[in-house]
Amino acid sequence: MNLGEWFFKIENLSDLFLAAFGVCFIITAISWISFSRLTMARIERRLRAEGKPRLCSWDGVGARALWYAWAIALPIGIANPENDPLIDVLTVRRMATRADWWRAVAFMTSSNFFLFVTLVSWAFD
Repeated sequence: MNLGEWFFKIENLSDLFLAAFGVCFIITAISWISFSRLTMARIERRLRAEGKPRLCSWDGVGARALWYAWAIALPIGIANPENDPLIDVLTVRRMATRADWWRAVAFMTSSNFFLFVTLVSWAFD
């Protein structure tokens, strides 16, 4: 039985949430890794070349990527203040390219879908 046959033979809601969880997990993992390696690493290399320290000193379980993506993807305002104590938003935005913005939006979108599917499946299970 291939994946398509399995997907169309889903009989209960739990199996559907499990399939959605798996798909969202894979997409989020790929976008997280690509954002971290292509965008975040390049910005941090530029910072070192300019003689500046890393913008976000704490990185528990790769969470630094979330702050970088948040700083790049969202416009400056209430949700993304210029004087964020965890990261220098203006410097990150200055060093980001249009491709970095697309990767940040893809990463944030996939992360939010993953969180939503996880919470909904937990609530209905």
